[in-house]
Amino acid sequence: MMHITEPLPTDKRARLVFGLDWRAYPVKGGRAERRRYADAFGATHFVEYKVGDELIGGFAMPESADVKGARLYSGAARVALHDRIKNRPAALVLLQDGLRVHAVFVVRGAVRSDEVLSPETAQARRLEIEQECLKGNLALDTLGAGDRIGDIDEPFQASELLGNRKAGRITKVPVSIPAAIPLLFIAGATIVGGAKLMDALSPPPPPPHVPTYAERYAAAVRSTFSRALPRASALGPALLAAVGTNESVRKGWVFKEANCPTAGYCTMTFRRQGGTFADFESAATAAMRPVTFSRDGLTSNARGPAVPKVDVLSAKESSQWPSEQAFIEAVQTPPQRMSSQPFEIRAYGYTVTLGETRPLIPAPVAGEGGGHIARIIKQGDWTIEGFRWQAPLLAKLPPNMTLESLKVELRLNQGAGATTSSDTGDAPYGVHFTAKGKYFVLD
Repeated sequence: MMHITEPLPTDKRARLVFGLDWRAYPVKGGRAERRRYADAFGATHFVEYKVGDELIGGFAMPESADVKGARLYSGAARVALHDRIKNRPAALVLLQDGLRVHAVFVVRGAVRSDEVLSPETAQARRLEIEQECLKGNLALDTLGAGDRIGDIDEPFQASELLGNRKAGRITKVPVSIPAAIPLLFIAGATIVGGAKLMDALSPPPPPPHVPTYAERYAAAVRSTFSRALPRASALGPALLAAVGTNESVRKGWVFKEANCPTAGYCTMTFRRQGGTFADFESAATAAMRPVTFSRDGLTSNARGPAVPKVDVLSAKESSQWPSEQAFIEAVQTPPQRMSSQPFEIRAYGYTVTLGETRPLIPAPVAGEGGGHIARIIKQGDWTIEGFRWQAPLLAKLPPNMTLESLKVELRLNQGAGATTSSDTGDAPYGVHFTAKGKYFVLD
């Protein structure tokens, strides 16, 4: 199924097209190969781009009303040529557009499939592609945007396809009139007749394999734990210690906050307290660069400490994970167990918020084969807020908790008017952290 989008905001005559048929053929002799595939698909339009010694060609037959007065561009070609996609071993990009999902599968820069699917069909197709990559030993990254495409490795917005405005132009297949028309007509008739004879003699292909619930669940487990999931008990205290080694005051600039992912570097923000841009530039070390300043002139950003590598969570440990209720009891200190709010617990400035758990994939529908699994893995979101002196509490978190981000901020004492928190009894200033991540339990 082919889909042509509404006019693009950058060019009212331009539209993106998804759902083309794609083939790869050598650059040498590419014109003849293009003609052959255009005839095979009954295509009137095509798009080509080069990868190594091959041309990657997409073929389509849009309605004349869609073509009239419009410039068409291939959405899959723009995905494959995007800087974030073209150098990856394999990438699946899922872009939700209302009740349809544009699914583009790219392997080493070449479009393998370009489909327009329903959200339900897109999930099944995603599992097939994940299994295909596992068999081919390809590292697959899943990117996209939409509330019905499932978990992704990285966000990828449809607006990112508007940048390279000349990429993926779809043009009309050129008309070629050879000199020996009768000979080509006879040869074409022979090929078509032979193909039809082979179709008549060959048995129909077997129906496509529909993965069972157990197979889809196993693929979801592999996909979830294929990327690094650092343990919160190890990475949280390590990041707090790493951020704490940095100077908090630099020539009239005071540390405001640090935001740390699970890989790469933290980003540190400083607020101006009388200093100038030149002062901060001169005080910044080589490890802090590049340095940027906000437009209002009140804050500056610099590179923070590197995120340390720690032990990661593995699905092989799932047999040792607790049930959901046992986990809730494990993260509660004795004062917290007396709280009247079991899912948002406060004690001395240390707040634990646990989200509801959900299975890695939806439960099997009635009558679906292969649906019984003794114990399934469920995941939920968690948030913990506290002060740096409570880092030992993070180090004692259960091993089934992973960290996704950590924010460290300096809450300054505002003077005589500062009051203590009515909820915790603590003064509302100091080095405060907000940690977020996921926890995994066995149902």
